[in-house]
Amino acid sequence: MIDYQGSFNDGRSAGRQEVSVSLGTDGLSITGAGLTEPVFWPYNELVAVDNIASQAPFRIGCASWPDARLTLEDQRLLADFRVHAPQLFGPPVSKRLRNAVAAIAGAGLLGASIWFGLPLASRFVASMIPISWEVALSDQFADEIVEQFASMTGDSPRVCNNEEGALALDRLVTQLAEADGSPYEFDVKVIDGKLNNAFALPGGRVFIFRGLLEFAENPDEVSAVLAHEMGHITHQHGTRAIVQGLGVSFVFSVLLGDMGGGVIAAAGEILLRMSYSRDAESEADDSAIDLLQKSGLHVGGLSSFFKRLAQEDGDLPSALQLLSTHPSSEKRAQLTNGLEDVGRVALSDTDWKALQDICKQ
Repeated sequence: MIDYQGSFNDGRSAGRQEVSVSLGTDGLSITGAGLTEPVFWPYNELVAVDNIASQAPFRIGCASWPDARLTLEDQRLLADFRVHAPQLFGPPVSKRLRNAVAAIAGAGLLGASIWFGLPLASRFVASMIPISWEVALSDQFADEIVEQFASMTGDSPRVCNNEEGALALDRLVTQLAEADGSPYEFDVKVIDGKLNNAFALPGGRVFIFRGLLEFAENPDEVSAVLAHEMGHITHQHGTRAIVQGLGVSFVFSVLLGDMGGGVIAAAGEILLRMSYSRDAESEADDSAIDLLQKSGLHVGGLSSFFKRLAQEDGDLPSALQLLSTHPSSEKRAQLTNGLEDVGRVALSDTDWKALQDICKQ
């Protein structure tokens, strides 16, 4: 039996483990020094994260391990996967259909660019990108981005998973997600780092640093920041930045399922260096207020958060400029002035304390 080498992320921590993978009669067996026990993935539960037929390395997941990812490179695996897990390859697409999609996409992008200009064209094109691809891209680069943020304060990018805190966070996310009504499934994690920050990636992933929970005075401030980050996702600000950066060739690659390593790497580089425009930040602020109102939660936390940030730092700390060029905190402190704030508190006192303690082991 051949052992294939790969890397494994269990979805509960930010780190990856080097593993060996062997193919059995009914599924994959994953072993490694960093795993307390072997992991077994049945063939019929395997799902493709990347286009495994045209990309190396490629990643697969498992239905019963929804957040885990296994990265492999050996193309010899494909023959066995075609026999035991044909669902990984998806339905075939005819050459004629591929050409037709390319022509339509190209005409649409060109027409939108001429008629509306590049920023609005990127909005049009981003709306055509499958959510599954946004999720796959973010999964591939999330660890690297988290590590880059954590390095600013010399922290290790550990995902906080205190059970009571995780349940409290889930209750907060659920309140917002149910009111949002978007097709995205939001995956929010807290990172054990001192940085006062939160950021979102395309496809639904949001990361909050422990430092933000310590800075926030109440759960309404955290819910407001979370709603803001969810606004970036639903408005596809990250995806639109990638479209603007890579242009028509990127669109064709996504729509035709030809996502080679070069395209993935280029998109990931844009994510690592992405800076939202002030218009995007303002759009996310407006979206946050709307979402908080729909959720029946207090909206004042958005302004109070930035008011105190302006008082303590004058404006946003330089570390927060990595992914975003934010409007000034002074201006954002006025966002909810004049709004009737009749909503309820985002979390009970017990849940708020649990969320603040989510990084305690």
